[in-house]
Amino acid sequence: MSIEVSIIIPVFNKEDYLGDCLDSVLGQTFTDLEVICVDDASEDQCREILQSYAIRDDRLKVIHNPKNLGPAPSRNKGIEAANGRFLRFVDADDLLPQRSTEVLHSRAIRDKVEVVKGSLALFRGNDTSTLDEVFSVPDRIRTQFCEEECLWIPWWHTSYLISAELILRNQLRYPNLVRGEDPVFLASVLVNTRYLSMIEQIVYLYRQYPKTDGTGCLTMQHVMDTLEHAAMTRHLFISRYPDCWRRGYSPFFLNQVRRLIDRCELDSDQLDAVDAELVRIWGSRALRP
Repeated sequence: MSIEVSIIIPVFNKEDYLGDCLDSVLGQTFTDLEVICVDDASEDQCREILQSYAIRDDRLKVIHNPKNLGPAPSRNKGIEAANGRFLRFVDADDLLPQRSTEVLHSRAIRDKVEVVKGSLALFRGNDTSTLDEVFSVPDRIRTQFCEEECLWIPWWHTSYLISAELILRNQLRYPNLVRGEDPVFLASVLVNTRYLSMIEQIVYLYRQYPKTDGTGCLTMQHVMDTLEHAAMTRHLFISRYPDCWRRGYSPFFLNQVRRLIDRCELDSDQLDAVDAELVRIWGSRALRP
């Protein structure tokens, strides 16, 4: 049987949030979907939680990594296992509004586009009644990436519905970075789609809390992968739409990098390595005189 939407969820040590996430995903008003959870060798009760949900709902499929690989390889495994006409990506500690897949899919079909983006909201803890911040997008029908400056910062990949054929045709995958893999993947999607649509509705709820992995870590490897993702995104944008880099992601992300470095404790040699990367990407030593 054909499936319209595959929802891919990498899972690693999120037992406190996984059940709520799965309830929101499996409880979508749009039911012609499969849910592919990639358990990245979790050390808590995630494996048992996934098994219990898979028994109750045969739309949920579980892949177990033999060892921890990280979110990028896990999402790539989900892509390779997916049968859906469209793909969505969800993190195991976040939530989907009940109609979000329905509104994304209906717009993709109506507008005959390969990519649809919706708005995204941040909430704190377990309280979704109060939203801390909303990253909203305007309503657009069959627009182009280069015409929409709000898309030039390729963040929030989880707020998109993406054609599986687009991903297959261009052999798109998440790069194996410990930080910044999702903007690179999203940038590769955006530069390879001819037309896309946007909807104002909130289609994704991002949970804010103190994190012990991913965005919560600030090692030298995280810093260097952050810079490598900038270099990869620069290459994608410059090769197709230079203004999207020069007037969009470049100035925005350079400020993000400076803030990131301010939060890190790097020695002189590490700062020299960071400066060398800044020269490679932005053409100047932007951290120190």
